[in-house]
Formats: sequence, C-alpha cells, structure tokens
Amino acid sequence: MTQAVVLTAVGLVMLIFGHRVEMLAYENYIQKLRTDVTLELVEVRERIEEEVFQSILDLRELAAIIGETPDLGVAEFNRKAAEYLAKNPQVINIAVAPDLVISMVYPLEGNESALGLNYRDNEAQIEQVEEAMRTGKGVLTGPVNLVQGGRGVILRQPVFLPPLPEAPGVPRPWGILSIVLNYDDFLVSLGVPELQERFNLLLIEPGNDGKPEQIMLGSPDEMGADPIRLNFDFPFGQWELCATPKDGWPLTRPRYEEQWLLRFAFIALTLLGISYIMRLAAKRRAAEVRLRNGIEALDHGIVMFGPDRRVTLYNRRYLDMTGSEQKVEVGTPYQEIMRENLLGGVVPEAVGHEDEFITDWLEHRVLEGGADTEQHLHDGRIIKTSDRLMEDGSIVGLRLDVTEMKKAQIAAEAANQAKTDFMGVLSHELRTPMTVILGHVRLGRNFDRMGPARELRKAIDEGVTDPAELSERVDAVFAQVSRTMETLERSGDHLLTLINEVLDFAKIDSGSLSVSAEQTDVETVVNPVADQLRPMLEQKGLAFNLKIEPGSLTADIKRVQQVLINLIGNASKFTDNGSVTLAARVTDDDVNFDVTDTGVGIPANEIDRVFEPFHQVDGTATRKHGGTGLGLAISRDIAQAHGGSLSVASEPGKGSTFTLSLPRQVCAAVRLTGRPELVAE
Repeated sequence: MTQAVVLTAVGLVMLIFGHRVEMLAYENYIQKLRTDVTLELVEVRERIEEEVFQSILDLRELAAIIGETPDLGVAEFNRKAAEYLAKNPQVINIAVAPDLVISMVYPLEGNESALGLNYRDNEAQIEQVEEAMRTGKGVLTGPVNLVQGGRGVILRQPVFLPPLPEAPGVPRPWGILSIVLNYDDFLVSLGVPELQERFNLLLIEPGNDGKPEQIMLGSPDEMGADPIRLNFDFPFGQWELCATPKDGWPLTRPRYEEQWLLRFAFIALTLLGISYIMRLAAKRRAAEVRLRNGIEALDHGIVMFGPDRRVTLYNRRYLDMTGSEQKVEVGTPYQEIMRENLLGGVVPEAVGHEDEFITDWLEHRVLEGGADTEQHLHDGRIIKTSDRLMEDGSIVGLRLDVTEMKKAQIAAEAANQAKTDFMGVLSHELRTPMTVILGHVRLGRNFDRMGPARELRKAIDEGVTDPAELSERVDAVFAQVSRTMETLERSGDHLLTLINEVLDFAKIDSGSLSVSAEQTDVETVVNPVADQLRPMLEQKGLAFNLKIEPGSLTADIKRVQQVLINLIGNASKFTDNGSVTLAARVTDDDVNFDVTDTGVGIPANEIDRVFEPFHQVDGTATRKHGGTGLGLAISRDIAQAHGGSLSVASEPGKGSTFTLSLPRQVCAAVRLTGRPELVAE
C-alpha cells in the first residue's frame, strides 16, 4: 500500500512537473509568436504614420499657401493641386471652401456637383468641419462611400489668414481645405492587404469612453481574443491597431503530442526503477526500521551492549545525553565509554579511583541485577544512568535527563530555605517594633511614677505657687509624654511598613494589586518624595542632592513614589557617610530615575539576586540592617507593570546606583502579576 502511494505521488509530481515545463515552454512560444507579430505590425504602423504624416504635411503646406494668398486663382490652384496629386497618387480630389462654401475643386471633371456646396447645409459633414475650424487641427473621416464609386477617406485642414496688425497672434479663419483619398489604394500602398491574409486587423479611432468613435479598417466582430494593440498619435487624433492571427492564437506549441509521449515514457521507466528499489529496500530493512523507530521514539537515551561488552545499538538521545567526548559508534567497548566518562569527572563518587569503580561496576553491580548512578556533565546537565544485564549476557542501558527535575528540587529547597529565613527575619523585624510599642505603652500606664511627673506632684504638694516654676515642671512632663509618643509613632510606622510590604507582595503574587496610570509632571512625582525623606537623610548626616529635568510621564504616581521612597530608604540605610542623589533624566521615550549613594555597595555575586523575593545580602536575624527583603522585589514588579525596568550598578566600598526606567506613555490601567507583564484591568 505504501509503495503504491509513493509511486502514485512520484508519478503525480512528475506529471505536474512535466505539465509545468510544458506550460512554461508554451508561454515562451506564445510570447515569441506575439513578439514576432508585434514587430511585423510595428513596421506597418511606421509605414502608416509615415504616409499619413506626409499627407498631413503636404496638406498643411497647401493650406498655408492658400492662407497667404487667399485670392488664389483657379489656374494657380489647379497647378498646386496637380503637384499635390503627383506626390500622393491615392488622392482622388482636392476642394477649397472659403467661408465653408466650396469654390474650387481639382480635378473638376466628375466633381462639378461639389462646386457651391455649403457645409453649413450638409448635416453629414458640418460637425467634422466645425471641429476642424474650432481646434485648428486637421480632421480625418472615413472610410465613406463615394458618389463616384468606391470608398474614400476625407482629410480636412482649416485655413487661416495672417493676423491683423491690431490683433497680433489671433489667426483669422478663412475656410476649409479638403482632400479625398482612395481608401483601397491607400491600404494597398501600406501593404495592409497582405497582412489581412494572415491576421484579423482592426483599425479604429477610439472615443473618450474607450469605444470606437469610427472604424477605419476591419470589424470588431471578427477580432479574436487577446489581440495585440498598437497606438498611433496623429495631430488630428489617435488611432489604435488591433491584430490577431486568422485562426486565433495556437492552443499548443509545435510537437506537443511528441513531447508528451516522451515524458510519459520517461515517467514510466522512472516509476519501474523506483518500485524495484523500494521492494529490495523494504525486505532488507524491515526489521531494522521497526527496531530503530521504536528506540528513536523514546524520550530517553538507550544503548545496548553485546555479550562482548561492545555497542550494538543506540539512539540519538543517547548521543545527546552521553558525557563521553569520543565518538560513540557500533563496536565501541563498554569499558572505553565508562573510562572516558569517569576520567572526565562526570561521576563524583568515582573521582580518584576510576579503575576500582569500573571493576566493581562490571563484576558486581551489573551482574548482581543492575547498577544506577548520576552523571554530572560539564554543561550542567545531570543524567541518571541505569544498566541492566540480559539473559544472553548483553547489557541494556537507559539514560534519563533529570536536570530540570534536579533544578526544580534545588529551587524548591532554596525557596523553602529562603521562606524559612524570611519568616525568621520577619518575626524578628515584627517583634522589635512591637516590643518597643508594648514597652512604651506599659511605661505610659505609669507616667505618674516618672521623674518629671513626681517633680510636678512634689511641687504641688509643697504648695509652690510660682507660675514659672510650675510651667517648667509641666513642660517637662509634656516633653516626656511627647518623646514616648514619638517613639511609639516611629515603631508603629516601621511596623506598618513591614506589614504593607508583605501585603503588597501577596497582592502582586496573586495578581490583585492594581496600578492606575495618569498624566503627570516629573516634578510632581519627585518633590513630595524629596520633601518627605530629606529630614531623615540630613538627620543621619548625609547630603541629599536633587537633579530634576522637566518633563511629563503617564504612571501611577503613588506606586512610583513608593519605589523611589524604597530606593532612597535603602540608600540611606546602607550609607554612613557621603551623600544620596536622586536624578530624574527625561528622554523622548523614557524617564529614568537614578538613586545613587556612596555606601557599602553590593558584592558582585549578589548583584543578580538583589531583586529576588525574601533575599537579603545578610539574611540573618542578627544583621546590621533591617527589612523584609521584599522592597526591591516589589519595586521591580511595579516598574515592569508600567512597562519599564529596575536595574542596579554597584561597586563594593564605593556605592550603588539603582535606575528606575519608565516609558513616558503606558496604558491607562494595568494589573500587577507575579510576572513582568501588563494585563488590562
């Protein structure tokens, strides 16, 4: 069945290819035929243009002579007309009509009835005459049936007198000059009858609507399909010549049947050869193909060794997963592959005693039912190997890539450890302000036992009446209460910050923290942050530098300020001396907020992890600086939710620069998720 399908497909492809070749050859043949016909017609067009232009030039010359000598006598007119007829033997007669009334005609014999003809009274001719007088150009009419017999073509040329001195440049119409050409003689002189024996010809004067205004030669009904078209451009208008072969364009090229017979014979021989080859190959490879397809379909590496411990079969996944640097092929000894891997250090437990490991592997582990181990390749992959002994002494080896499983296990363990550390740090961070708050609350319950309160009570008991002394002791009590409340407020703010960070991260992780963007100025974002944090920095003895470039952006003001407060707070936390700088740089597309400090900096091995949730450079509960380790992770997610980024550059001992980069235009409302992507709210 498969062989029949393949042969049928090959046959169809060859037929389609042969048909395509034949079509291309036919197109080339038709193109060449059309080119030859076009070249032949171009010669005819050149002869027609030459004859017509010459007739027009001679007629214009005669019209110019009459215009210069409007009183031209009959004898002089006859002489000029005879000269014109001698040059143009196909001309039947010439007539002059001053004021559109024929006064002279040559030859007169046979044309006496034309004398005195007023074109204004001739409905059949007045339209062409008036058009010639209006445009100042010649008009060709025809073919028409002539009174004297036969058909003719009439060419009319308006005659104008020279302009008057008082109206220079304004010609004066005098009349019309007409010539009648013998239509059949005109065509014979152009060689048209010879062409008509081989082609259907149509010569028309197209109108404004594209339809023939008058037909000079041929009939549209006789014109075949897809004619060749050539255009004539005369002073009196345009002609179009169309031509097709008498029997139409050929449907096939010469020797069409012979060519297809040869193609069919070639296709038949080719199919017979393919059929024979396929039958031989199918019988020879049937078992091998089935086995190969089976092991190649496995997603794991598989290798088989014969009783002589040499490779007999393997799949591509085995080659991809083996740690051996040498080329593995059928016949490679099992010991060589193992030794290559062990010497490369891919089995950690065998490093330093490779020979003993191989001996133990072959003589004990494999023979006793099987052996399993893990190979750690140099590219970071971890391969689990499993070798099993078969009844005939062969060994079947299975190789599984457990890299992602191991990474997931390590990541899960790291995440679990990070959360464990975070809970320890968080409990410490929450306990510290809570202890302060509770301690001061308990202390507040005993304000009357504190020094300032006892001094005030003592003064009252002693009957002190001096207002100044009493006021001083009352102020001391109030100062004591104020300091206690200030400590409570500071601890409460710290506790609220810790709780807000945990809640914000939980919202981000669940995708429920919304970010609503609005148009605002950069100064509107930065100035409140600077005013809020400047006292804290100055109280610590740090210089606070502010550099703002004017501009605007579309962002969630509160969330951007939250990021800046976090960055400046971190800069203050890790800077003991020097300064903290907040700079806002505005470009055409982005606004970049740089927070630079002169603090301790970040070690190089920690740079890539500072934005990880729960991660801190010092994650112990006894560390110098507090915090949950969530601030930078939240800040990064807020930046990414705006379509921006948060990056850091740092040098230990010299300070760090955190850069918040935001696009100046983002969507009006987005939602933060656990990933750096935007989702319409």
